[in-house]
Amino acid sequence: MDRPYNRSLREAADLKLVQVSSQSEWEAYHQIRRHVLFDLRGLSGYDDHHPDDRKPEHIPLIFVDGNECVGAVRLDLTGNGNGVVRTVAIVAERQRQGIGRAMMTAVERLAMAHEAVRLEAHAAPDAVGFYYKIGWEIVDARRPNPLVAKLLK
Repeated sequence: MDRPYNRSLREAADLKLVQVSSQSEWEAYHQIRRHVLFDLRGLSGYDDHHPDDRKPEHIPLIFVDGNECVGAVRLDLTGNGNGVVRTVAIVAERQRQGIGRAMMTAVERLAMAHEAVRLEAHAAPDAVGFYYKIGWEIVDARRPNPLVAKLLK
């Protein structure tokens, strides 16, 4: 059975990872993360001005489909070939359409371009299955947000 949203190869070429720099990109980045990771989970306290988003070794990113921002993520380069993927969010109406997989593939490529060989993430419990499907391993399932990791090729 086909997925509800089936992209052609031409359409897939419209997906791209963009490092956040303009005011409108920052607004989209925070709006996606706030809505998906906080509002939809009944959480409060999202900080649009958290200093970690602006550290030089941290790369805030949006995932764009044509002119539409469909995802947000931050790649933290921690040195010694390691990186941490943080605050992965896909807009609710675009989830389960392959967008998350495509975004994570792009993040992995970006990490490799920065000479990272291993990534880790603290996954929301409901996202562990997603990470497993895209080749990540569970390192520590006992944490409230299980630690997952992937060696990059």
